[in-house]
Amino acid sequence: RINEYALRAVSLAFPIQSLMIAVAVGTAVGINAFLSRTLGEKDFEKANIIARNGIFIAIASYIGFAVIGALISRPFFSSQTEVMEVREYGVTYLTICCVAGIGIFLQTTFERLLQATGKTIYTMITQSTGAIINIILDPILIFGYFGMPRMGIAGAAVATVFGQIVAASMALWFNLKFNKELDISMKGFHPNGHLIGQIYKVGAPSIVVQAIGSLMTYGMNLILAAFGSAQ
Repeated sequence: RINEYALRAVSLAFPIQSLMIAVAVGTAVGINAFLSRTLGEKDFEKANIIARNGIFIAIASYIGFAVIGALISRPFFSSQTEVMEVREYGVTYLTICCVAGIGIFLQTTFERLLQATGKTIYTMITQSTGAIINIILDPILIFGYFGMPRMGIAGAAVATVFGQIVAASMALWFNLKFNKELDISMKGFHPNGHLIGQIYKVGAPSIVVQAIGSLMTYGMNLILAAFGSAQ
């Protein structure tokens, strides 16, 4: 309901957003698998270390995509379209989603910690809450309802990242309150390269499989862009 350029911009942003999800979910899959096996072996101290390294990886992944969002958004859209309105909308949307995208990485990580100990009902709550918040805030922030500023496409991005951050905060609270099998305190934490390698030994294939779709979509956008300025 803004215009066709805004819709096109969000569509062109999909490959990067999909790649973020691929890294977040794939890494969380590795954490979950490694953590579940370790808990099954009753090695609770090692399980705590794995969980902390998983949180560290999530934060590091966010930092990487925040840099991508700040530095690569404009050339990324410039490579796909010549329409200036689409570029400006896209840069605004993608920059917010990346720079403020810590929620998607922490949410998936904290949810997998809950799943590894069998507390899947809490992940259902966090995922549902994040999605509902996004749906509710989208029209409010895009069109400026209820006294909120009319933010346009930036409002869609803010609604997305806010929902993710709320879901991540809830997942963290559920871990601290109910997940007694794990101690995720980062006090005195030091990264463990070997454990991180073991996490990615399982998680990397999942990341690659999901990332292929992002690359294919981006490649198709480049092909379509060659057929006219409307792309």
